[in-house]
Amino acid sequence: MKYLYYPGCTLYSKAKNLDRCARQAAALLDIELEEMPSWNCCGAIYNTNTDDFAAQVGPVRNLAKASQLGNKLVTLCAACYNVLKRAGEHLNATGFEEDRKRILEFVDEPFFQNVEVVHYLEILKEIGFEKIKERVTKPLNGLKVASYYGCLMVRPKDVLKFDDPENPEVMDRLITTLCGAPVRFDFKAECCGGYLVINRREVANACSLRVIENARTCGAETIVTTCPLCQYNLESAQLAKLPADKRMPILYFTQVLGLALGLGEDELGFEDNKFDPKPFLKEKGLL
Repeated sequence: MKYLYYPGCTLYSKAKNLDRCARQAAALLDIELEEMPSWNCCGAIYNTNTDDFAAQVGPVRNLAKASQLGNKLVTLCAACYNVLKRAGEHLNATGFEEDRKRILEFVDEPFFQNVEVVHYLEILKEIGFEKIKERVTKPLNGLKVASYYGCLMVRPKDVLKFDDPENPEVMDRLITTLCGAPVRFDFKAECCGGYLVINRREVANACSLRVIENARTCGAETIVTTCPLCQYNLESAQLAKLPADKRMPILYFTQVLGLALGLGEDELGFEDNKFDPKPFLKEKGLL
C-alpha cells in the first residue's frame, strides 16, 4: 500500500528518530510512504482567528499540493496532524467560500480535490492490529507502557475525530499488539506545557512532571508519544528536575513499533534521545 506522506519540519531536525523508525517500520508492514514534494512548514500551531489570512496560507498550500497527487495525506507529528486537518476542515466550512477563493488564489496552486488528513496510527489501525501482530519478531515481553497522547492528537474532537479525547486507546491497542502491557493512567491526554517551554519553562516543567509522576504511580516503566514537543518537554523536565532513579525512557511509539518488528539498535535512533533508553531496554531483554 502506498500513501502520500507529509513529515513536517521537526522530523527533519529534532525528531529524526520519529521519522526514521516510522519509515522503516512501514516498509516491514508493506506500507510505502511517498514523501510529498515541495512541502512547507504547517505553521506548527493552528490559529483560531478566522480572519488571520496569513496563518492559513502555509497549511492550505500543503493541502493544495497534496490534492494534485491524491485524496489522502498521512502525517506523523501530532502538531502537523492537528494543523493540517483543522485547516482542511476550515477550508471547506460553510460560509468560508469567499475566503477559500482568496486563499487559493494567493497560494497559486491548483486544488483538485479535498484531501483527507490521516495520522500514521490510523493507517496502522486500518491495516489491522492482528496483521501487525503477525510481523512481530521481538515481543515487548509485558513492558509496562504509558501511551501519552497530549492535547493535539485528540482535540478538537469534532474536527479530528481521532479517538475519545478523554480516554484515547489506539496507542494502547498497538502496545497490546506488540505484546506490551499498556497502563491506564489519568494524564494520557493532558498538556505537557507545550510552547510555554519557550518563555515559562517552570510552568512547562510542572505540567510535564505531573504527567511523568502520574504514569509512574500507575506502574509505567516507559512513556510513548507521537508528539515531538511532548517528547522534548517530558525528557527535559525529568532530566532537569528528577533524580536518576526516578527517570524513565520517553520514546516515540514508532521506536517501540520498530523494536518489536525487529529493527536493529542502530536503526532505532536511540542516540537522539536525551535520556538514553538502551540500558533500560537491555535490562528488560529487549536489546
